[in-house]
Amino acid sequence: MVTRQPRRAAPDDEPAVPPTKPKVNILVVDDDATKRFALRTILSPLDETIIEASSGADALRQLLRNEFAVVLLDVRMPIMDGFETAQLVRQRPRSELTPLIFVTALDQAETDMGRGYNLGAVDFVFAPVVPAILRAKVTVFVELYRAQQELRRYRTQLETLVEERTIALTAINRELEAFSYSVSHDLRGPLVSFDGLSRSLLDNYGEQLDETARDYLKRMREASLRMTSVFDGLQMLFRLTSGEMRREEVDISAMAMQIVEEMRAANPDTHVEVEIAPGILASADKRLVRILLANLINNAWKFSSLKSSPEIKVGREVVDGEARIFVKDNGAGFDMIDSHRLFGAFQRLHSQSEFPGAGIGLATARRIVNRHGGRIWAEGAVGEGATLYFVL
Repeated sequence: MVTRQPRRAAPDDEPAVPPTKPKVNILVVDDDATKRFALRTILSPLDETIIEASSGADALRQLLRNEFAVVLLDVRMPIMDGFETAQLVRQRPRSELTPLIFVTALDQAETDMGRGYNLGAVDFVFAPVVPAILRAKVTVFVELYRAQQELRRYRTQLETLVEERTIALTAINRELEAFSYSVSHDLRGPLVSFDGLSRSLLDNYGEQLDETARDYLKRMREASLRMTSVFDGLQMLFRLTSGEMRREEVDISAMAMQIVEEMRAANPDTHVEVEIAPGILASADKRLVRILLANLINNAWKFSSLKSSPEIKVGREVVDGEARIFVKDNGAGFDMIDSHRLFGAFQRLHSQSEFPGAGIGLATARRIVNRHGGRIWAEGAVGEGATLYFVL
């Protein structure tokens, strides 16, 4: 006959033992050893660390050495009474927020309570002490202290985690930017050579080629120029992330006028009505803000160019106490559903044939605004123009 051995519970079957809570310190201050013993006995069921002090001076020494969840402080003590001790406790940064519970005789309550609360007392316990009431009051502050310590621990862990992730992300971004810059720089050279050779081929042998071959070469040149423009835009983006920013007061209105004059000189056949509000000032990096404005005004100029009467407005408005600068046009506009794509590199909402470009201008604008700690967004409707807002 085989005797079956009783099956031993596997480790997974054993009931989980709840983690023990770390003990916290409770300070009992009284010149009477018998009263200190009585308070210790009453608080012993809480299973916390009870530390005794026989005088106000002794209590202050203990507060320098340890942190306490709560202090039970006798009011009537020789040399330095409870109120004088409380006043000194509150003057020390380490104990200025430590909860103080005064222990006093009931017949002194009316006199003591007003003074005690003025000194920062959180509660009073009257002699003769009722054990259950005292334990309940002390437990509240013990659990509050424990919760604060847990929150402090989580905050420290979170700060450490954020710092580690920030360092890692910064390193990754630098590597990506270095790689992308290298790629764009290395590829730009062959493209320039390709464009030069195709141009020489057209100049020197164009008459020997038929119309189709010449058209192919022209299209190849256009494609290489577009790619060169893309690489130039990429390098511009990378340069914007480096270098020190120098904030100063910038006259946005004057800067916008200069940019518009440059646009008019570069596009003499295009008449655009431009309205620039006077006196727009901002604290910003002058070099970066000029690139920002140039991109936004160029964007407005391009997308309003097909209108019979193109218009651009540069202005400033204050909404809910926030100063916003805007560039508005009456051009092609866009569907607000696609607004999240506007500021991405190479994101296009219109065809290349309709509105040529590298698709990098608004991405550059967003990076500049981000470097200033601001924000940029767009509002518009299809066929009704667009408004680009930014806050530095």
